[in-house]
Amino acid sequence: MDIDINQLRLLVVLEKERHLSKAAQKMFMSQSAASHVLAKLRSRFDDPLFIKTKTGMEPTPLVKQLLPGIQQGLTSIDMALERMKPFNPRLDAKTFYVGAIDYFEFYALPRLGRAFEKSAPNVRIAIEILFENMQFDHLEQGHIDLMLGVDNLQTIPRYYHRYHWLTDSYVGIVAKSTDLPSKIDFKTFLATPQIHLPLINSGADLIDRWLYEQHQARQIAMIVQSFAVGGLVTARTSNLMCVPLRIARELVQMLPLKIVELPPDTPLLSLSMFTHQLYDSQESVQWLIQQVQQCVETIE
Repeated sequence: MDIDINQLRLLVVLEKERHLSKAAQKMFMSQSAASHVLAKLRSRFDDPLFIKTKTGMEPTPLVKQLLPGIQQGLTSIDMALERMKPFNPRLDAKTFYVGAIDYFEFYALPRLGRAFEKSAPNVRIAIEILFENMQFDHLEQGHIDLMLGVDNLQTIPRYYHRYHWLTDSYVGIVAKSTDLPSKIDFKTFLATPQIHLPLINSGADLIDRWLYEQHQARQIAMIVQSFAVGGLVTARTSNLMCVPLRIARELVQMLPLKIVELPPDTPLLSLSMFTHQLYDSQESVQWLIQQVQQCVETIE
């Protein structure tokens, strides 16, 4: 049965208003046009649909039977069309779900929060801490909008888009009171007990892989789950912690720490954002990608 959506919408409005003229006014159409639509619907359903009474136009049993499904369908269509509207971060309320690593939480969230206060006051970011394979599954299912990953440590499935976010160099942080020199050699690096933060849940790590290729291993004194905790432990012990330079610069402002230079050829950290092709074209997702890219400060 070929029926226009606005014809069905007239049934919903007419059931509420009980007067054809009022229903036509609500739908921004003339009464004659509304009368013509109603006549077409009566013909197609082979039912009067609405009967004039003293209290107004009463729906027939057929209309009462059809209306719940029609209303539900129209609501779903309206919601779908609403999502197609241009995204306006200054006005729209939206929560973005991001599968993140600690680098993103520690470095990017404060900067995004400051920016959103002015440019996107109703936008929120919710962090999902999941294993990498679960994050990819959630991306494909539309449960998260974006995930942050470590290049060269993770295999990226098909149908995902990659956006390079940043490259950072590793440095060491130690307590200000430590007697370690400002630049440590390879032998000292291996001999100094270290605080370790795994980059990804699988435990794979760029520095450990670099050492393994040289048939070497470092001394891990403690494994932590965040840069903040790692920084606190490092500030109160004689341990070394390898962290990206941008993170180190934040930590030395917060805690009694100092930065030391690591041995030459220490690998660089490269991070990317990943989205699924099913949802990547959404204006809101592209806006979020742009915001995350813009929050990176250049290292001098």
